[in-house]
Amino acid sequence: MVHEAVFMSNGRTIPFVRVPGHDEATIAYALDAGASIAVPHVDTAEQAKDIVRKVKFGKNHRGIRSAPPFRYIEGLTNTALEPEKGFWESLNNQSALLIQIETLEGIHNLDSILTEAPDIDIVWLGALDTRVSMGLPGGFSVQATEREWLEAVELFHATVKKHTKPYAGFCFGKGEELRKATSNMAMCIVTSDTTKLAEMMGELGGARETLVIK
Repeated sequence: MVHEAVFMSNGRTIPFVRVPGHDEATIAYALDAGASIAVPHVDTAEQAKDIVRKVKFGKNHRGIRSAPPFRYIEGLTNTALEPEKGFWESLNNQSALLIQIETLEGIHNLDSILTEAPDIDIVWLGALDTRVSMGLPGGFSVQATEREWLEAVELFHATVKKHTKPYAGFCFGKGEELRKATSNMAMCIVTSDTTKLAEMMGELGGARETLVIK
């Protein structure tokens, strides 16, 4: 799927894979396919530094990422896009690392996370998980007006701005509502497979009504 997304878009689409956890094998599998990655539930600087080590090649990043020989074939897949930086550092720059902050602990530790792991490229606020972690109601229809929530969101954005990191997240809506919600976002997710599958229920219902034998 990663290869198809790149090929069919003539290289204009950058695939992201949200890995299910922090394990090295899954992270390497997604990166070796050519994807950038999103890593969930990053709560501490130690976790962040460990993730960076698994994502990067070379001692400059304390990287432990494996270099499978048949992934980088001489004259075919071992060409550096930035020859002046060398092949491995060039590869480091070709994939983005997005972390998801999904707890109040993660928000409070975000300054140390971004200070101690500067190789993180993008920061995502997982609002639903964070609210659940705080014991607050969660869901798309919830009006998030609680003081502790607003203070947490303000701290998150202030920290991201301090470290000049791009901010990403889900953002549903249309027209001016969508424009306002994404005004300070570098990357926004505007739909999902779940929502699109739900939309197909109407089509399925219509087809049943037309084709049913009475």
